Formats: sequence, structure tokens, C-alpha cells
Amino acid sequence: MKTKKSLFFQKVTAPSTSPDAANPDVSSKSGSVQHLAAYGPLHALALRAVDQGFTVVPAENVGLHSIALPVKSTRQQAAALPFALEDAIACPLEQTHFSLLGDRSDGMTLAATIDVSCLLRYLEKGSPDSAIIPEQALIHPPVADAAGHVVWRAYRHADRVLVRASDGTGFAVHADVLAHIWQAAGKPRVDSYGADLPAGFPCNDLSAQEVPQPDSLFAADLRQGVYRPSQGFARPLKLLAACAAIAALFHLGIAVLDVRAQKAIAQDLRADAARALTPLLPDASPDDPPALLQRQLAALAAPQRGSSFLPLMDRVAEALLLLPDAVQFRQLNWAGDTLRLTVEAADLGALQRAETGLKDSGLLITVGSAAVDSGAARAELTVRP
Repeated sequence: MKTKKSLFFQKVTAPSTSPDAANPDVSSKSGSVQHLAAYGPLHALALRAVDQGFTVVPAENVGLHSIALPVKSTRQQAAALPFALEDAIACPLEQTHFSLLGDRSDGMTLAATIDVSCLLRYLEKGSPDSAIIPEQALIHPPVADAAGHVVWRAYRHADRVLVRASDGTGFAVHADVLAHIWQAAGKPRVDSYGADLPAGFPCNDLSAQEVPQPDSLFAADLRQGVYRPSQGFARPLKLLAACAAIAALFHLGIAVLDVRAQKAIAQDLRADAARALTPLLPDASPDDPPALLQRQLAALAAPQRGSSFLPLMDRVAEALLLLPDAVQFRQLNWAGDTLRLTVEAADLGALQRAETGLKDSGLLITVGSAAVDSGAARAELTVRP
């Protein structure tokens, strides 16, 4: 029985004339783990990817594209991707899965395409937590040359050549057709790893060095859109939301109880104040300004010497003198420490200001009838100290 790793390595062996090798996938039976003995540095990279939980799709099954998208957000790019690559793929759009592999420093976007049925086979056979990446991602793309021209990194094993370009794209071809593709691509500079490329093919022989590998493979995960794996956050988020709701209700209940307690205390204090004021100032209210109550209480505490008529008239006169309006006395009566006045002013507004000024001076004012006659306003005021 083949192990999980041996099944994976069947997909990255060199293609042959067998049907399985021509279209390698997870169910392919061509090749065996013994064929990997001379696989070189790429074998180590693939093995490391499997050990890290990745499933690698052979380059023959995945197309990589470098395109310019006019939109920047990931959601907008994903929506625009099928239309941008419609002319670059040979399959109908509804049978093709598109993935974003990231934005490059030159402003281009790297994208991948794979047949939906092929991707579904990998999803069915692989682990739910296993990222699915294209084989091209095992090789880090080279840097373009000084003139900005594309550079290739090529790795050959047997008759199969895996290529990764500096623009992020990549592919796998038979060694016999590599030269034709290279000429069609404008004869880019080629850095060669692994076995020697066909005789006479111009390249930089770097077979003695290890194949450069990327820092991370997660950015090349093809499981996007409807195939994106569940992050397992739904249940914890629901629990967190429920706890937050319960905590909010608990705090709201405490706030309601606190408000009720504060209102009860305020009502008790107001009742106590009213009971204390009534014997001394029957017409006073706990809601009156504190300064007014203080003056009224101070007046009660002042020693009484003789009649209070003159002191009261003096206070009335002082209060009225502060007003901008002229106020005249038409009638005056004094009895039992109570002064009854009939006052006259230019209009009712002046009489209201007179009333306010007398109250602000600490006097108790009761307003009787008021009338406007012959261009003057009259009102009856009852004044108490």
C-alpha cells in the first residue's frame, strides 16, 4: 500500500506517454517512489512541503498568469479575474477555478487557473486542513535582469523541465519542446538547476546549487472563494456574541437598579427638605434657588426692631432702582408685615421685570390682577419680607 507521500510524488515525476502521466492527478498510478532517487533538490522541496501539510498540484494541471487588474481590493480582483483571463484559458469559465496568488512589486497580479474537476479530486483526497499549491510555487521566482527583462529558473529531471519566471508565472514541459517555448518567449536568460538542459541550449549552469525556495507557501493556496476552508470561527464567535449580550443585559440591569435607587434617594431628600422648610417658609420649595432660600432664612433670623415697614420699603425701592424701566406707585397699603402695592409701568414687560427684580432681592411676591389702560400697565403686588 502506497503512503500519502508516495502518492504525492507520483504527480511530480516526469510525464510519459501513459494517460495518467499526461494528465497527472491524485488518482494517477504512474511512477513510483523509487524514481525519486535522482530527483535532486526539488525532491527535497516537495518532501518538505508535504511534511508541512501541503498538497502539491503538478504544474501540468495549473496555469499561472501575470496580469494587470484595474482594481485593488481582494474582493474586486476576485470578481474581475475570470473576465481578465477569459481569453487566456482553453476551458469554459464555469469549469475553471481562479485564485489570486498576490500582488507583485511591479503592480501586476499573479493568478492561478485550474480545472474545477481536478481541484475537486484534490479536495476529496487531501486533508481538510491541507493547503493546495501549484508545483511551480516550490521554486522561488528569480529577479528580472537589469533591463527589466524576464528571467527563467529551470529545473530538469529526466525529460521534464519545470520553469519559474521572474514575473511569477511558471510551467512544466518536455525537454524537447523547451527551446521552442523559450524562443517564443523572447529568449529570456535561463538559470539551470537539476539535470543538464538539452545540448546547445544557452543557460547559466547552477546545478551545483540548491534550488531557491520561497519563504512561505501559504500565499499560493488554491483553496479560495467557494473552496476556502472553514476557519472554525463560527461557533466561538456565536459563543462570544452570546456572552457579550448577556454581559450587556447584566450591566443594563445594574444601571436600571442604580437609577431607581438614585431617584428614591433624591425623592426622600426632597421630602425631608420640604418638611424642614414648611414651618419657616410656607411658600418656599426645595426646588427654589439655594441663594434665594438662604436670603429668606437669613431674613427670618434677623432681629425684629419695631415696625418692618421702612426696611421692607427700602428693599423694594433698592430692587426697583436697579431696573431699566420706570415704575410708579399708584396705591400702597400696609398691614401685618404685608405690603400691598398698585404699581404702574409702560407695559406688561416692565411689570414682569419689576416682579422678577423683587423676587431676586429675596422678597416674597404675589401678583394679583394686571391690566393695560391708556398706554400704561398696572398690576397689584403683595410683598412680604
